[in-house]
Amino acid sequence: MYKIVLVDDEPFELDTLEKYVPWEEMGFKVIGTAKNGKEALSKVGELLPDIVITDVKMPIMDGVEFADIMRERLPHLKIIFLSGYDDFSYVKAALQVEASGYLLKPLDVEELRKLMKKVKVKCMEEQRVKLSSRALAIQYIKEMLNEKHPQALKTIAAEIRSLGLEPLISSSGAYSFSLITIDEFPTLTKVIENGLSITQDIGRRIERLAETHDALIVSVNERQHLVLSVKAPLQDMLEWSKELGVFTRWITFCSNSRQSRLEELPSVYRKLLQTRNRHVLLNGAGHFIVADDGSANPESNPEPMQPPAFELLLSHVLHERLREAELWISEFVKAHTNVTNPSIGPVEQACLELLDQLYAVHVQPHTVLKGRVADKTTLLHKLSIIESIPLMEHTISQFVLQLIKAVAGVEGEKHTPLIRQLKELIKREYARPLSIDYLAEQVYMSPNYLRTIFKEYTGYTVLEYVTQVRMDQAMEMLQDGSLKIHEISTKVGYENASHFCAIFHKKRGLTPNQYRNQLLRL
Repeated sequence: MYKIVLVDDEPFELDTLEKYVPWEEMGFKVIGTAKNGKEALSKVGELLPDIVITDVKMPIMDGVEFADIMRERLPHLKIIFLSGYDDFSYVKAALQVEASGYLLKPLDVEELRKLMKKVKVKCMEEQRVKLSSRALAIQYIKEMLNEKHPQALKTIAAEIRSLGLEPLISSSGAYSFSLITIDEFPTLTKVIENGLSITQDIGRRIERLAETHDALIVSVNERQHLVLSVKAPLQDMLEWSKELGVFTRWITFCSNSRQSRLEELPSVYRKLLQTRNRHVLLNGAGHFIVADDGSANPESNPEPMQPPAFELLLSHVLHERLREAELWISEFVKAHTNVTNPSIGPVEQACLELLDQLYAVHVQPHTVLKGRVADKTTLLHKLSIIESIPLMEHTISQFVLQLIKAVAGVEGEKHTPLIRQLKELIKREYARPLSIDYLAEQVYMSPNYLRTIFKEYTGYTVLEYVTQVRMDQAMEMLQDGSLKIHEISTKVGYENASHFCAIFHKKRGLTPNQYRNQLLRL
């Protein structure tokens, strides 16, 4: 089905258009709505529909201005104007922005059917041409990556250019090449909760970005995406890194510092991959890097370090010196890292041996600890699939900190009264702004340590627990029909009612109004 976004400033008109027109019967699906042109710009950029049906006259931004902007951003987007004004000036404006149709209100469903049938045919024709050319270009590019003979590379490059694919039309014959990788892919898909869905979401978002930024994306494999564009080097990647937002913690963008000819793609790809692999290995996931002629070479040859004494770590564990233990792990990992010719192997082997020692000294002789620290087999599996040295260090550090707390806990659950006190404080003061600094001050503890012990003893972060208490209170208040949503929002600690509604929907799966209506039906 082809996707539609509807735009109208009249709620009744918008609701009628969305719910009472047999879209699916005609082969379409409404995937979003907006109240004006400005809101529609954001919605269309996010959802990437095939068609937009928009009212002409709207506040903030009218339909004609919206269409004019979208013609530049998404030239293939089909726009249909809907208006209560049978005025030539509106028809003329629609023609100027190359609209696909113009319908008058009140809507005649049969007229709509006829127009949508024509629009659907246009969509199908464009899709067939676009998909066939794009698929063929991607196939050629994948062949290029495995080709080494110069003449063969020139021949394939000529075939690609002959397709006339929009993202690859270059008057200068020069292109920008970038590599986007999903970092720590095995850890994401096998260890991190919801990690597989995260990788799939990243893949979908990258494909959408390629379309909106007029670039060609070639998925080399499930974790590597090669991007070809005629824009200046780095321009696209800087924009993409912003638009991918929270996912950038798992993504590395590696761009070439200059444009190259199409037949140079295999050598540029190998350089991008080499630069990316070294950088992620030494610095971890989620970076924006530029590959140049010296980027893969080390700047210096540091003197080798001696690893710190194991007995010192044992002392840190026994005396609950968390910070000192973290510093010990950092020095230990550095001592086993060869910066000149880095490899994950020696670091992994050293960490595995350290793990064996810690289990032998602390866990095996004390059976009570076995249920309080990570299972050895599980931890070994985590270490075996890690890609970067920083994540290796973090994983070992987390285990050592867990071990320190477990050893301390054997001597007595000393923090239980404190956690109870903090929970009671949150339940009393949920309506006011509750920062971690304020809460830590009330229980005479540092913010970082409070975060750590609260998560350990409750399974929630402090923020998650505060949110849980506020949502529970909001659900009780929603039973009182005299309270307005914005009043409830303020009473449970949210000054912004929209923010409150968004969190309520995320946590409960319903908006506050939907939840209240559900209560009324019971």
